[in-house]
Amino acid sequence: MSFIRGQKFSILPALSVDGVIALDIFEGAVNKKKFIGFLHEQVAPKLTPFPGPHSAVVIDNCAIHHDEDVRHIIEGLCGMCSVK
Repeated sequence: MSFIRGQKFSILPALSVDGVIALDIFEGAVNKKKFIGFLHEQVAPKLTPFPGPHSAVVIDNCAIHHDEDVRHIIEGLCGMCSVK
């Protein structure tokens, strides 16, 4: 078996109980600029205040997820949303 090195792609999905609500596929690695842009442009506009649909954001423990810009986007654009 041989492997061919080449292009690498990343996927940023946002899932809900209804399915995929936002998706970005791009060449290269996820960095702060890409992640923040995805949250700001695709995820935050679909968030609603609790207990409405899309009112909770669950992310893993990746270091970029703890950035203050993430908190500002989620809390600022969603209104009543908060990051814990």
